[in-house]
Order: sequence, then C-alpha cells, then structure tokens
Amino acid sequence: MPWCPKCKNEYKEGYSTCADCGCKLFDKLGPEMVGYYGTEDEIDNLIDYLDSKGFDFTYKRYNSKDGQYELILQENMKETVRDTMVEYIRAHKEEEASPVTPSYSNMIEEEEEIVYKRYKKPIERAHEYKTGAQTLIFVGVVGAICLILMNVGVISINFPSDSRFLINLVMGGTFAIFIVLGFASIRTYKKLLEQSKIDDKLEADIFDWFKNVTKDEIIAGEDKKTAEEMLYFNRYKRIKNKLKANFDELEPSFVEYITDKLYNDMFK
Repeated sequence: MPWCPKCKNEYKEGYSTCADCGCKLFDKLGPEMVGYYGTEDEIDNLIDYLDSKGFDFTYKRYNSKDGQYELILQENMKETVRDTMVEYIRAHKEEEASPVTPSYSNMIEEEEEIVYKRYKKPIERAHEYKTGAQTLIFVGVVGAICLILMNVGVISINFPSDSRFLINLVMGGTFAIFIVLGFASIRTYKKLLEQSKIDDKLEADIFDWFKNVTKDEIIAGEDKKTAEEMLYFNRYKRIKNKLKANFDELEPSFVEYITDKLYNDMFK
C-alpha cells in the first residue's frame, strides 16, 4: 500500500500523490534525513528545482530550535540527490556568493556523508542567550511582584476564594520557571563567551598556519580548460583536506566555515 512521506497517510492501490500535501507516494517508507538548511524561500526554490528533476518526494519542515527550514528527503535517495544539488549550486553560484544565502556547508557532504549545519560564532549565540535571559528574568520578577501585590490587596483583582490558591500556585510556578530559565541562560551565555575566546584563538592559529600554504600547492595540476565551477570545488576540497590533516578534531561546521574564509583569503 502506498504511503505519503510527509503526512504518513496510507492510501489504497492506484493512488500516486497525497491528496493533502501533493507529495509523491511511496510503496515503502524508509529512514528520512535532513538534506539542506535555509530560509523558507531557499527551501521552496530548491524543492521546485528538485521537483523539476523528478525528485518530488522531498518536503520542507520548520525547525523551531534552530529557526531554520529543513529539506526532508528519503535517506536511500541521498546519493542521487547530492548530484542534483551540486547542479543546483553551480546554476546559482552568484546567489550562493551573496551574504544573505546559505554557504556550501548546507549541502550534503560528499565524503563524510553527513549534513552539516551552518557554523554560528559562539559570540553571536551568546548575545542571543543574554537577550533571552534578560527577558525571562524581567518577566519572571515583574510577574512575581504583581502576584504579591495582588495578594496583599494593592492590585485589586477579584478571584473566587476557592480558586485563589490554584491561581497563585500556577502563576507563581510559571514566574519561578521563567526566573530559573533566565539564570540558566546566563550560565550558557558565560560558557559561550569562553568558547568564543577559544574559537577566535583557533581561527587565528589556522590563519597563521595557512600563510605557509602557497597558491601553487592548491592549483597544482589544474587543467586550464576546466570550468570555473569545477575549479572552485577542487580548490575548496584541497584546502579543506589540508586543514583537516593539520587540525584534527575540529567541529564539522567549523571546518566548513573556516575553509570558506581560507578560500576567500587566497582567491578573492
């Protein structure tokens, strides 16, 4: 019996598309994976492109934790989709170079066969946690003060006497949770500040090392007739491999981030 990969609805034989979302139906659903991260428009454009190439089994999903949209696809289609996504990136090379579009780190990685999220500097994440902590603590403290003033009669709100205890319990607990989460966010903020110092030093060390890598090493053996797009991929891969060989145990997203910067430093 055919199934919808997005809605997980089962259909009778003879149906080929889902009546609710329009996705292509599968006789058997396998494991799913995230193939790409980006804005809603980016994912919609990529899905349209994949649809035009016959990959109409993909769909998007919003990841509220990361604040990004995800391209969801069947894991057993990963090899075929990768080639098509490379074509898509080549066709939109100028758009990918824009600062408002995702970097190549969002693409399915060819060697590790894993999907990497875009690297975000710890200092940027720290500021987000700081803002969130301030908001949570402010709301929690102000709410607790208002609750106390209500109970002593300064703020006049008429509640049935039999429900007053429950109201105090629920509202008081909620404000207390806000305060606790706020202080937890402050701890995370401080940890990210420390991590930022570590990452900044590591980035400086990598750029000091890269001064010893010559452009001739990266372009050695290139054919002048090779298309510009393929030159980019080959050079990018060589820089990345050298980086990984000299600095092990780097986070995958950090590797992609720093490789982009090293490439731009050498070729732009």
